[in-house]
Amino acid sequence: MMLMIYGFIALATSLAGRGPIRTPWRHVVMIAAFSVTIQGALALWGLRHLDAAVANLVLQIQVPAAVFMGWLLAGEILDARKLVGTLVAILGVVIVIGLPSERPPFLPTLAVAASGVFWALGQVLTRIHGRDDGLTMLRANALAGAPQLLFATVLLERDQLASVLTATPLQWAAIAFVAVFGFFLAYQAWFSLLRRVRVDEAMPFILLMTPVGLITAALILGEHITTVQMVGGVVLLLGLAIVYDVVRLPLARRA
Repeated sequence: MMLMIYGFIALATSLAGRGPIRTPWRHVVMIAAFSVTIQGALALWGLRHLDAAVANLVLQIQVPAAVFMGWLLAGEILDARKLVGTLVAILGVVIVIGLPSERPPFLPTLAVAASGVFWALGQVLTRIHGRDDGLTMLRANALAGAPQLLFATVLLERDQLASVLTATPLQWAAIAFVAVFGFFLAYQAWFSLLRRVRVDEAMPFILLMTPVGLITAALILGEHITTVQMVGGVVLLLGLAIVYDVVRLPLARRA
């Protein structure tokens, strides 16, 4: 699935892209390895053995991981206000999703957590080494990621052809939707953002995936949004407001 998505992106962006890729290829290959191939393998394997809500919650480790690595690798300042706001936003995610009633299996949980850390590392490296606009950076990532994914699926997976031949029209439509909206448009916007702001300013907004997913499920699937989930959404937005200094704290003024 990842190979088909990134193959589509590589083709579409190569047809639409203009000009050379300025980011050094050794960095592009490394970024794609962390944020595409390794991250995707770990996350999707973990999802096979975890509830989606638990995986979503564990995956939020990518936000503080990126903020920390931005400080460690990119020399960004660990701002007290942004740290507090990020923690408040993560608390909102915990309230929205809820803690699991049973302890999840260790290895799948570890795999999903590791996938979040690798993805965060890829974004920090993009911030450090990226020299291109959003569309060009997406093209570079897809061109470097697609061969890695091809090698990985040939080496590690089985019955790929049978899966392709037996896929239903609805499944193909789902993959097309994910490719266009979840990867092509989303990553073009994301890479453009990373060119303009620091990692600690951009990453907390990744947490918006949780309430947006909740609202989408309610509108499309008819799922019910509880009062607790609405409270969690408000807490999450409060955390983001603290990150961008819309809501000011005494701690932020002292810092």
